[in-house]
Amino acid sequence: MEIFNQEFTQELIRLTWRNPVFMAVAIALIWLIPQLLIRRILSENYKKKKLEKQKDKIGKLYPKALK
Repeated sequence: MEIFNQEFTQELIRLTWRNPVFMAVAIALIWLIPQLLIRRILSENYKKKKLEKQKDKIGKLYPKALK
């Protein structure tokens, strides 16, 4: 007994993959999710580098040991 017969498979493909709304949403998700993850990672790296630069500049203004 075949669970997914040919007619059911064709109807499922017609209702999902060939549906313009479904494809628009699928493509948008495939495009946006990685973009959001990359943006978050780059933002965190930018904040870390900014803090390090700020600490370096403050360290130059107020040296710990005078020679």
